[in-house]
Amino acid sequence: MSALTVFTAKRFYTMEPTLPTATAVAVLDGQVAGVGTLADLAPWLDAYEHTIDDTFADKVVLPGFIDPHLHPFLPAVLSQMPFVAPDPWSLPVGDYPGATTPEEYWALLEQRFAAHDPSDGPFFSWGYHPLFHGPITRSDLDSRLSAEVPVVLWHRSFHELFFNTPALAWANIEGPDSLPEQPEVRACVDLAGGRFWEAGLMAVMPAVQGRFMAPERIGGGLMTVAEMAHRGGLTTIADMGTGLFTTPEAEAGILSMAFERDETPFRLLMTPIETAFIGDGSTPAQALERCLALEQTSGSKVFFDKHVKLMADGAFYSQAFKLCAPGYIDGHHGEWIVPPEVTTQMAEAFWGAGYQIHIHVNGDEGAQFCLDLLESLFNGHPRIDHRFTMEHWGYCTEDQNRRLAVLGGQVSGQPYYVHMLGDKYSEVGMGPDRAHQISRFGSLVGRGTPLALHSDCPMAPLEPLRLAWVAANRETLSGESIGTNECLTVEQALRAITIDAAWILRLENEVGSIRSGKKADFTVLDADPFEGGADGLKDIGVVATVFEGRVQPV
Repeated sequence: MSALTVFTAKRFYTMEPTLPTATAVAVLDGQVAGVGTLADLAPWLDAYEHTIDDTFADKVVLPGFIDPHLHPFLPAVLSQMPFVAPDPWSLPVGDYPGATTPEEYWALLEQRFAAHDPSDGPFFSWGYHPLFHGPITRSDLDSRLSAEVPVVLWHRSFHELFFNTPALAWANIEGPDSLPEQPEVRACVDLAGGRFWEAGLMAVMPAVQGRFMAPERIGGGLMTVAEMAHRGGLTTIADMGTGLFTTPEAEAGILSMAFERDETPFRLLMTPIETAFIGDGSTPAQALERCLALEQTSGSKVFFDKHVKLMADGAFYSQAFKLCAPGYIDGHHGEWIVPPEVTTQMAEAFWGAGYQIHIHVNGDEGAQFCLDLLESLFNGHPRIDHRFTMEHWGYCTEDQNRRLAVLGGQVSGQPYYVHMLGDKYSEVGMGPDRAHQISRFGSLVGRGTPLALHSDCPMAPLEPLRLAWVAANRETLSGESIGTNECLTVEQALRAITIDAAWILRLENEVGSIRSGKKADFTVLDADPFEGGADGLKDIGVVATVFEGRVQPV
């Protein structure tokens, strides 16, 4: 007979409405056996040999945190280079202060470049944003940093790269004839300025991948990601874009080698991304066949489960998302990452096969397309509990929130847009009225629409409590709170990183709350989030996690 372990705590918040708190939880073979007080657990204690573990007797425990949308390979790549971003970052590989002005940015960038060893190859830095740091061109990089050493700046959105002249040569870009022939790629390239964005990234990604995805580099990068996730209290994460860097099959193999091991303190759900199949010419039917084959490669910690990621409009951080009239104040237009007709064909194939569809969408014109797509799919082939998920849902209208609720959709939302961009987008592109309604999650939850909060790391730190703090306070980088009628309550914000995030991933029967029969996944905190209130969420520390009954100190 298996041994029973009983964990005690000052308080367990179970996220189960009929038994919201407890002081003891019994764990058997990695699953929760019973919840309540020690007295309530007496039948279990009488029936089993057991150990009482009081390690967390003075701590507060929640269900293991869940991030339903991140990209493990992106922080694994980006953590190999210095960060110079508007917001500060604390990573296992170092602490990077924020730079919110051009002067601060160039001072830090020049300092990082001076520390770079040219024999190690091109100098890369991530975090540049023109609204904070001013415009930068190829000639600026040549004159201010180097005309001999290749220099590449990665935009804070990840969706843009800026090259100096030597870097173009390093990437084998010698002129227009070096670019791929697809018109959508060439439309997103400015060779004179050294800028590549959205589809234009296809022109330079082979060189970038060759550098950062090399086995001697990517393994260490993924271990950094694992430490970031553990520090954040995460026990379940989802790669919402398997195939972003290489093929889905190759990435699945790399992630399995990295994380399919006993010491990994989390599980990883992988979601193939549409662009990987389009990039290699797969038809929707072939993409579906490949995804079905990928499911056969699932392990116990790294697995597939009939999820697919589709793409609508462009990046929020670079104002490449599609806006309905009156559009952007300066008159520019956003981009479709994938032509809508192509995404529609892909959606029809996967919807008919019973897959849960997740779709990257940021602007209200993108939202309109996604809502029309959902309605068309449902009318053509009705499905109960389809859980069609809008990923990010950066700017939408109240009418679109209402329609989403009617159609039975759900949102995996990015709250960090408010914190990072609320100030700047009030000044540039959108104006205060629309910028203050970025990430309108309070009214969404008020309509009963399921909502999770995600980091989309590296778009936000891999810190669920910080995401909850932003969603509950809507505080910008300047310290101003905007659109406060859209704030979540503390309970709503915590549900959005636990049980509601589990629902978004269709894992609610396994994780997300503390009840009998679920996996024994807990996150242990050094303070009570309900006592500290919304403003205190960002200051709470993660002491440890418990993954399937195994204690994992942070």
